[in-house]
Amino acid sequence: MAKHPPARTGREAALRALCRVERDSAFLNLALPPFLHALEQPERALAQELATGVLRRLNTLDWSLALFLKRPLEGLTSWIRNLLRLGAYQIIYLERIPDHAAVDETVRLAHRYGHRGVAGLVNAVLRRLAAAGEKLPWPDPERQPLEYLVLQRSHPRWLMERWSRRFGAAEASALGEANNIPPPLSLRPNSLRIAPAALIEKLSAAGIAAAESPRLPGIVLAQAQGAVSTLPGYREGLFSVQGESSALVAPLLQPQPGEQIVDLCSAPGGKSTHLAELMGNRGIVTAVDLHPHRLRLVERAAERLGLTAINTVALDGRDIGAAGLLPPHKILVDAPCSGLGVIRRLPELKWRRSSADLESMPRLQLALLRAAAELLRPGGLLLYSVCTTEPEETVAVADAFAAADPRFTARPFERFLPPGLQGAVTAPGRLFLYPHRHRLDGFFIALWHKS
Repeated sequence: MAKHPPARTGREAALRALCRVERDSAFLNLALPPFLHALEQPERALAQELATGVLRRLNTLDWSLALFLKRPLEGLTSWIRNLLRLGAYQIIYLERIPDHAAVDETVRLAHRYGHRGVAGLVNAVLRRLAAAGEKLPWPDPERQPLEYLVLQRSHPRWLMERWSRRFGAAEASALGEANNIPPPLSLRPNSLRIAPAALIEKLSAAGIAAAESPRLPGIVLAQAQGAVSTLPGYREGLFSVQGESSALVAPLLQPQPGEQIVDLCSAPGGKSTHLAELMGNRGIVTAVDLHPHRLRLVERAAERLGLTAINTVALDGRDIGAAGLLPPHKILVDAPCSGLGVIRRLPELKWRRSSADLESMPRLQLALLRAAAELLRPGGLLLYSVCTTEPEETVAVADAFAAADPRFTARPFERFLPPGLQGAVTAPGRLFLYPHRHRLDGFFIALWHKS
């Protein structure tokens, strides 16, 4: 990527972040913040909205642009592609921005990131798109229901086809649309340092709207833009950023002071630190991860939160039996997965995943569970969680594990759930969350007791 001075506008910051996401397969939540530092808050918010919106609606934007291009979009440079996408997103999805402003501002940006011909191309294509207005040739929902869903809900064809077979077209549409609704920033107060009400008061005093989650008491939802590290209380370790569904996991193990607990796939540390807080920072949480550089994220999080009960071990979780650990009371296997339950937070994922991932991931997930099963002491608890909605990674893995190891029986946990989520229990000791049903990230949790 060519070097440029700091971004002058939100549109420019969005453009540069999108090119980095495309070039480096980076995630937007890491790619965008470096381009926001020189911007005022309104421009930061615009950059976030534009960049995230483009990634959410990527296939629909590309389809609409292809209608007015004389050559394939893939043959253009990353800069031109993303300039066109930014303009198209404003024209199609942002009613508050007049079409002429969307075109003019994108053309102005094109002059900075291309020659005169680039600006002319951007101008011509976006003006034709704006003139078409609501007359774009969308697929007919009756004759082409799948193609209609793919473009209207902006999801890959293979995914909408899979959900349509599983749920029916109407519910597949609802799930796709739920994935396009940005979730609020979810904060988990550090229970050793601050209460939820006090954190809400601290954020409100800084002009940040915040309230306790109606679905998960104790979690604070905030309306904030920009880097989380700039929020009041972050550097003092008063909270962690953690989605509501993810924050459900650690409490279901009912961690107690003095226990030994293993988090087998711990980085970046959200659940490890939650376990340590729930234990009152008394006991041992062994945070295991394959990658040492990711374990450093766990260590930095523990230091910021004032947690001394966390030890880190760099190891493939499948080899945990060779680590020389004493058999722990409880083990959490928050396994690597496709991540298809958190598309609303990471829209890039839906364009990077394929059905092949759903064939390879379960083998790793099952191997991790079996390794944890051998290490766990008799009478201990084993919890499996994944941020996905797909059967291959959820019920199929849980069924295969339980069928192969009679030492493990399901441990019901309904009484530990908020009343509004008890209906998400699909079987004893199993919870299935969906964005369109529960207004939460898609998650699966299963809990067993080792006899």
